[in-house]
Amino acid sequence: MGRPKRETVELANIFPRVQEKMLAQFALGNLLGHPVPVGAATENQWIEFFNRYLPRRYAASSAFVISADGRCSRQIDIAIYDRLYSPMLFPHESGLHIPAESVYAVFEVKQLLSPHLLQDAAKKAASVRVLQRTSVPVISAGSVRPAIVPKGILAGILAVGSSWGRKFPQKVEQAIFQLPDEQRLDFGCALLHGAFEVLPAGDSYSFHFSTARESLIFFFIRLVERLRA
Repeated sequence: MGRPKRETVELANIFPRVQEKMLAQFALGNLLGHPVPVGAATENQWIEFFNRYLPRRYAASSAFVISADGRCSRQIDIAIYDRLYSPMLFPHESGLHIPAESVYAVFEVKQLLSPHLLQDAAKKAASVRVLQRTSVPVISAGSVRPAIVPKGILAGILAVGSSWGRKFPQKVEQAIFQLPDEQRLDFGCALLHGAFEVLPAGDSYSFHFSTARESLIFFFIRLVERLRA
């Protein structure tokens, strides 16, 4: 007797269910918790999501980002950093401290996406991007390769919902256009209302949005593509 034929597994079917599970957990937390613990629980849910689904070379954690000259960013809700080539991580009672050279992306986590909170996330992103990052030549296959210029650090905001409702795309574009370059947000995901990606387009930006149902898969796939670059 042959084995039963296995059904095709598609991300388009998996991620909506992951999104529904996350929303259910966030809703339960709101019913049972105080605002501060609820915020921490929301942050931990996103960290767990990243560490479960991102390729293993990446890790996600709440952290401070530090530079070689001793400067330190504001506390970052979620930093995505290099797990394989970042042995110098500094756990401390005040929080994990990660070298700026190891950081690929930073995210602010909120319950509700609003203009004020989007601006705060942008300022936190800038506190990381202004840090000095160093690079040195590396030895590969017996030969010395020149130092690689560090890529730009991605930034975004993650939320359960948005205060903008159906005007989500228009309000996001208006808010992003007002930000200086060092504060630019590349991603946003409000699970109940949609996700967005911002791409450079000459002297301006191009905006890409998802439906509410596709918020998580849209955000995740585009984030992975940008990280791979």
